[in-house]
Amino acid sequence: MSTFYSLLLPKKVTQQLYEVRTQLFRQSGDSSFRKLEPWIVLGETEDTSLEKQVSCPQLPLPCSSNATFQNQVLFLSIPDDAVKALRTELGINHPYTGIYLGEADLPCNVELPPIDDVRLALVEIQDKGELTTWRILAEKHLQRDRGL
Repeated sequence: MSTFYSLLLPKKVTQQLYEVRTQLFRQSGDSSFRKLEPWIVLGETEDTSLEKQVSCPQLPLPCSSNATFQNQVLFLSIPDDAVKALRTELGINHPYTGIYLGEADLPCNVELPPIDDVRLALVEIQDKGELTTWRILAEKHLQRDRGL
């Protein structure tokens, strides 16, 4: 079981990403497109609460429309510097910066609505063989020019 800081996305963005991931699942049959939420993983942590004061990244977050496959993950990339300050404040890092889609290398192009609202969350992920479960332990809305 691992716990990650993640940025949860606005509902409009999430709904569009579900549609894209459903298409990718239909094309490939790869269950990873149904495995986790489409969120921005910031990094692994041992924290169990959101007590740290952190700043909101500059919004809207820029996002690539072409998916990248790196470190066995397909994601829509976000420039590292967009969340670098937040990762530094949280004391974490991660091998990629972007919106998780799945774990198969497929071509994917999507134009997302602006990511102009984010929530910082602690997400617990547990792999049990073929089954992956996750739950949000805590979440807080991040507002422009304000911390938690």
